[in-house]
Amino acid sequence: MSEIIWNKIGFVSMIVMMFAKKHRYSEPVAYEYLRQYGGDKLLVDHYGYLHTQDYDQVVDDLGVYCRRQGGTL
Repeated sequence: MSEIIWNKIGFVSMIVMMFAKKHRYSEPVAYEYLRQYGGDKLLVDHYGYLHTQDYDQVVDDLGVYCRRQGGTL
């Protein structure tokens, strides 16, 4: 597997973990929420930009994005 794929996996895993902790969800529940509202795809598709940003801000922005897609957080 290429290095960029490993980096994306690590990045998405870290953001899901932080998202779960912030919203007091288990990691599987947090991932399912993100998947349901397109947050997982957003993280992968925009990895090139997002991984250079402050991770706490990425988590906050991810919550805003999911709410705009119909999420209830």
